[in-house]
Amino acid sequence: MRHFFRSYGLLIFITALIVLRFIILPLSPPGFYVDEAATGAHVVAMLAHGTDAHGNAWPLFSASLGGGYTTPVYLYPLTAWAALFGDGELSLRAFSQFVTITAVVILGVALRWWVDKKYAAVTVIVGLMLPWSWLQGSLAWDPAMVPLFVALSFLGFSWLFFDTSRKLRIIGHALLPLSLLSLAYVYPPCRVSAPLLFIAAYGFLLWQKRISWRNCLITCAGAAIIALPLALFMFQPDALERSQQLSVFYQHSITEGIGQFIINLSLLVNPLFLFVTGDPNIRHSTGIQGMLGIGALLPLAVLVVFAFLRRHTITKKALFERKRQLLALIALVGWLVSLIGSALTNESQPHSLRATAAWPFIVILITLGWTVLAQQRRKWVLQLALGLAAISTLAYAADLAIYYPSRAADSFDVPARDAIYSHQPTPNYPDLALHYYRTK
Repeated sequence: MRHFFRSYGLLIFITALIVLRFIILPLSPPGFYVDEAATGAHVVAMLAHGTDAHGNAWPLFSASLGGGYTTPVYLYPLTAWAALFGDGELSLRAFSQFVTITAVVILGVALRWWVDKKYAAVTVIVGLMLPWSWLQGSLAWDPAMVPLFVALSFLGFSWLFFDTSRKLRIIGHALLPLSLLSLAYVYPPCRVSAPLLFIAAYGFLLWQKRISWRNCLITCAGAAIIALPLALFMFQPDALERSQQLSVFYQHSITEGIGQFIINLSLLVNPLFLFVTGDPNIRHSTGIQGMLGIGALLPLAVLVVFAFLRRHTITKKALFERKRQLLALIALVGWLVSLIGSALTNESQPHSLRATAAWPFIVILITLGWTVLAQQRRKWVLQLALGLAAISTLAYAADLAIYYPSRAADSFDVPARDAIYSHQPTPNYPDLALHYYRTK
């Protein structure tokens, strides 16, 4: 099985997974959800008039549905994409898929500084197989950008951590803070996790003496200036009210809020959520194989056993030199920090969409698990893991393409859209979303 990890085999797997994602995209998910249609309305208006659907010229934040806002770091790249490929449903969703695949590739590039080149390619395969990245990366919404900014920030962090060229370090000094700032801008739950990741990243770099205090202070000052428009927006009455209503502390005591936060966090790390049931919202998860998929179970299990028991005798050589120990620690901390924004909200828990910044860090952990599996003396263990991963991925893809569209039809407003296309009245369908279909 050692040949599996050779370059040509890995490249074939990566290409096949990318092609499979785009083949399934026209089939599933079924139709535009109302939030996607609202985003589409803003895109159509931007292309036609340079305004959002409310008539605001070159907006910073555009009011959407349910008290939410379409953010500039999503709207403007999506508008540029639509200018090239059209503003149809498939095109807007293809942008999300393209961004997700790009995030996975960037994550693989970043891991080249931490692991062997072949395992950097394994990272890309793991990310493309992950159910968490698949369905949520197929919808036209702001959270699709979250993993991209996480991957970019990790790339910048890696360039600063290692003794890279002067050019890469200069880029890293800009890439790390700008990516984390974009993360905070693009999705409200990340306005909790992004600052925490910022503190953790720069604290770690200072502790390891990879950057100077002077560089850190200059970066913090620049980041504060760029974050000022976001801060002003967050303290507007409408935005503040929505944040308060979603908080676990809303109409609860501090003790009750902390208790609910702990419960929510435990739900987000529950193995049933990760490997069996997934998110209770069928728009966030298919409900089968959880958020990580059965194929991730063995690599993570082996990684846990190896990390806690420290039994180097199970491998041909001691794999976890200091560099990979640090990588495992960084990924674990990043995963847990990325769950906090979701765990602080009080609805639909476990809410995987609000924790979507977590899956790039889990991909790193799964990849480290594969590095351990590849060094097993008992090759049947690796063969079993590879077979399980292949079967689980094919089963997930088949379900997503064939059975999920009918299972999720009501959740994606298929009856309402059929009525719209038939020119029947839809009194409960929001005008902002309806505006998108009126332009077609």
